[in-house]
Amino acid sequence: MLTKLALRNARRSFRDYLIYLMTMVFITAMMFAFDSMIFSDTVREICTEAGMLGAMLGMATFFIVLIIIWLVHYMVKFMAEKRSREFATYLLLGFRKKQIANLFLKETILLGLVAFVIGLIPGMFLQQILTTLIYAMVNADYNIQMEWKAGTLLMTAGIYCGSYLLALFRNKRRFKKMNIRDMMYMEHQNEELKNGNKSGKQWMFFISVFFMIFFGWMLIFGHFNDWNVYPMIAGLVASVYLLYMGLSAFLTGYIKKGRAGVWKQANIFVLRQLSSKIRTMQFTLGTLTVLFMVALIGASCALMLNQFQNTQSDEKWPFDIAIYHEDPYYGFSGEKEAIQQEAHITDSYIYQIFENESDDMNSYLIQNYSLGDKSCYYQYDTYMKLSDYNYLRKMLGYQEVSLGENEYLLHIKSRLAKTAAPFTKQPFDIGGTACSCAGIYTEGLEQSGHNGADYILIVPDQTAETMTPYYSLMMTQIDGTVPQNFGDTLLNVQGIAWNEEEYEYEGYGDAGAHRGYGTDSIYVSDSYVFVRQNEMREMKFLMSTLIFPLFYIGLVFLCVALTVLAVQQLSDSSKYRYRYNLLRKLGLQERELNSVILKQLFLYYLCPFIGALLISGGIVGYISHAFVTYSGVVAPVWSYFGISLLLFGGIYMIYFVATYIEFKRNILGGKGKVADKGTP
Repeated sequence: MLTKLALRNARRSFRDYLIYLMTMVFITAMMFAFDSMIFSDTVREICTEAGMLGAMLGMATFFIVLIIIWLVHYMVKFMAEKRSREFATYLLLGFRKKQIANLFLKETILLGLVAFVIGLIPGMFLQQILTTLIYAMVNADYNIQMEWKAGTLLMTAGIYCGSYLLALFRNKRRFKKMNIRDMMYMEHQNEELKNGNKSGKQWMFFISVFFMIFFGWMLIFGHFNDWNVYPMIAGLVASVYLLYMGLSAFLTGYIKKGRAGVWKQANIFVLRQLSSKIRTMQFTLGTLTVLFMVALIGASCALMLNQFQNTQSDEKWPFDIAIYHEDPYYGFSGEKEAIQQEAHITDSYIYQIFENESDDMNSYLIQNYSLGDKSCYYQYDTYMKLSDYNYLRKMLGYQEVSLGENEYLLHIKSRLAKTAAPFTKQPFDIGGTACSCAGIYTEGLEQSGHNGADYILIVPDQTAETMTPYYSLMMTQIDGTVPQNFGDTLLNVQGIAWNEEEYEYEGYGDAGAHRGYGTDSIYVSDSYVFVRQNEMREMKFLMSTLIFPLFYIGLVFLCVALTVLAVQQLSDSSKYRYRYNLLRKLGLQERELNSVILKQLFLYYLCPFIGALLISGGIVGYISHAFVTYSGVVAPVWSYFGISLLLFGGIYMIYFVATYIEFKRNILGGKGKVADKGTP
């Protein structure tokens, strides 16, 4: 009998909590799809760094598990409160508390099981989308094929079931402590309320706003350090919760004083509903704000990394193959022969970099650029002949340049051009001659240890002839593709080999002791050989190990938060039906009632989102500024935060419209009827 009753109640829950069910289906689908990336053979085939993707997805899964536990625990507690009178009736009919607890447990497990099974179907399609995206990011062809791994299913089921079991851990204990009276009145309080000094609580609102402004000031003017950053973040999270503790009291005071707009149309009704809802959900609304904030920040950071991987390949690796050798007179014959065996060489050039036993430029960058230190640069400033420079420019399709007497050019990474500009305004001593800068160029030129480290100084050929050759380079453009491990093949020509046991290259000698690699921070490689197509593949895959988990966390957090918002309103619709019937009897027409419903839901949905929007917008602005410093990718904040807002705003609107339609149907569907339950 209990099983039949559980099935009947579960079917009713499918209807009453459809949005919750669909969210769990979506979460299951995403979990299955992302977990499949960890076990995918096709992903391992295209990149050696597949293990890092698995590690990052595992870390993301940890946070996903926490939020699923919170959601399931919240929904179980919420459903138990809404059905408390039903459970009290079961007690009156002779059911034992243990039977009721087991009945509710069966219903909850059935709800979760159905969501899990349904979620596997879209999960398989989402798996194909993710695999296709990864292949597209590394410019590889992918033929759609279903890949079913037992490990994927077991991991997804284990995480899902584990989250449910942890969330339901206290279920029986809660029912054991309940009596008939508690169950009869449980649905009238969503959270424990403590009435206190309203004026004192109003000050919480202003204190929270002040702290948020102070946090923004600290952020903008760079006053954060290793000692205060974590206390300030903890204070920001605490201020979000305090904000809602004070907001309800603030709204109540605003209404009592009859401030502007209170008595216009049905605003007093809407404001009173909002004030009451905030008071009973202050902790939940604080949590939802934090979830929205994390989702927006995570998505914005993912878009920053995506912008980096799409724009930096031409600056970091403009040549198809770049080879360094510490011997300035090295001939590169072996490397050239190896390249010819794999691809057609369209152009190749061997040349030298020079030094003048001076480090004026190095010293300037170290002193004036926050990321610069001695390890980033060569021991001496690096110089290049004008003729070599123009040949390289011709290879890359750039316009050739010229130099006058006692002039030099500075070719530097774009993110450092502004920092280096003051240096070029002063005469620069080159071999005892004061030279002036004829210009600064920032096109991509392979400046991460090859054509200098961050920069190269271009001087007339006759000036370079008086200097000491520093090291040699070969830049090559090819037609065709090369094997994925072709970089190792070229290193082997120089006697450099990969040691699997030590997990490092052997044979570099002491050249690395004085070789600079520049100040790149996001993606750094110290190899003597750069093969453009392979480096791009590795970089894009490594970026994807961060991009995918960030979007994964953001989407789950967003959907969980929106589910709680929607379920709260739809479950209270029986109460609101009574109140809206009173408004109808007071003379409000259906069009006006629709307007009130829309306004009520809009303010309710806006409440946690607007705070998250303002806080995350400021944080993303700060991160974006730092991102420019570290990456050199210059783009307005709206290109990251705005797109994140549009993406999540679209999902937000889907939940809002679904809630509005269902809420309106529940309220106005029984037109002319006054619900026999619910309180005004």
